[in-house]
Amino acid sequence: MQNGCICCTLRGDLLEEVARLAEQGAVDYLLIESSGVSEPQQVAETFSEEFAEMHIAAGHDLEAEAQQHSGEVGTSANQHLAEILKSGGLSRIARLDTCVTVIDAVNCMTDFNTADFLADRHKQATASDGPLADGSPTQDSGVVPEEDDRNISELQADQIEFADVIVINKCDLVSTSEVDSVRGLVKRLNPTAKILATVKSRLDPKEILDTRLFSYEKAVLSAGWLKSLTEGEDLVPETEEYGIGTFVYRARRPFHPERLWETIKNVFVIIQEEYQPDEMDEDGDDDKNKVDNDDDEWEEEDEDEEMDVDDEQPQLDPRKRLAAKMQDRTFGPLLRSKGFLWLATRPKMFGEWSQAGVMLTITAGDLWRCELPESELPTHPATREAILKDFQDPWGDRRQELVFIGQQMRDGGEARIRRALDNCLLKDSEFRKWEKAMRIRDEDKREARLVELFEDGFEDWLDPREHGHDHGDGHGHDHHSH
Repeated sequence: MQNGCICCTLRGDLLEEVARLAEQGAVDYLLIESSGVSEPQQVAETFSEEFAEMHIAAGHDLEAEAQQHSGEVGTSANQHLAEILKSGGLSRIARLDTCVTVIDAVNCMTDFNTADFLADRHKQATASDGPLADGSPTQDSGVVPEEDDRNISELQADQIEFADVIVINKCDLVSTSEVDSVRGLVKRLNPTAKILATVKSRLDPKEILDTRLFSYEKAVLSAGWLKSLTEGEDLVPETEEYGIGTFVYRARRPFHPERLWETIKNVFVIIQEEYQPDEMDEDGDDDKNKVDNDDDEWEEEDEDEEMDVDDEQPQLDPRKRLAAKMQDRTFGPLLRSKGFLWLATRPKMFGEWSQAGVMLTITAGDLWRCELPESELPTHPATREAILKDFQDPWGDRRQELVFIGQQMRDGGEARIRRALDNCLLKDSEFRKWEKAMRIRDEDKREARLVELFEDGFEDWLDPREHGHDHGDGHGHDHHSH
């Protein structure tokens, strides 16, 4: 199957092809090799029982649509797909056995320290590969459209964190210590995965076929950063000997937005979700243009640097930002961090922080639990108890909770990161002003006062309950990079 990505445009084709093979009964086991740019979680969702009800609903919708367009080209194919979905999807005819990620030992660490987006790599590949001998385009041509805003580092982390089995290949091309560093990183990113080190991908097929290792629930909870938050920080202490360490940063005080920005702006390419309202603003201008052309004082760059950059966003030079990060003693050794943050100017919602290499994505999360009405809290006693453990008077479950994974943690790296983040927290006098502002009953006046006290230049966070934004797959937003 070509001309698309299994995790999005080809998912319907994948459903039909697997269903066809299952109906024939001639295939015992199917190995699906997706392209290097696909996201395994989305492929897994096609097979998972957890999504059966969603597939059934989608099947009925597709059937209704096919009936409306009866007789048109492609209608019969849609009807066939609708039948597969209505039966519950592929979970009714196939069992997802294992999710395997193959890592290139030569380039793994490099890809955590790259400024490339997927579209950049695709342009480089097609420019160097050229057409095939018969004049047709290369196989991957068209896999990565220009509007795909995902980056290499984040995608590599996602692929590692979701897998059951991780194959570290090309181990003959690097030193033993480099293999150990990759192994240590993998163990921190995914503590429960089975790790295989190979040369030319030679392994016993029984290591990856018919293992019965896959569980969707386990896979979505397998990421090391998440386990660090829920199960403790010292899950895999032996990886320290490989030079890879981890720690959890926690604080019960909000960040000052401007100090946080000043701390991260020169060492990360900061990717934020853009606010694109459907309506024109009061002056008749589209707010999206305001975002793109905003001369925010935080974002002033050296004029010479701006002139050097030949990019769609001239204020951004990812490679210079990467060089600055690599030279920075505090954030240079940092490979991965993830969690949620609390900004002084945004007391209702938490922000989601996801960093891999030089790429740092900061987007809206959801409402803090303390902002939810009592009726919306879970009723299950154990779940409710776990949630209430995060509450602390007087500000509920508001807090900083970020997991950091990187090199040199025991050699002062952890202390330097903690110190940098502590400096971003509100100082005692600022926190007293914040608490006073929070006692203002009128919500609009309260938020206006907080912005007046603590300048905030981050993109707006929209409540996903009100605006229906999808924060899961990286395909569905427009983003703005700084």
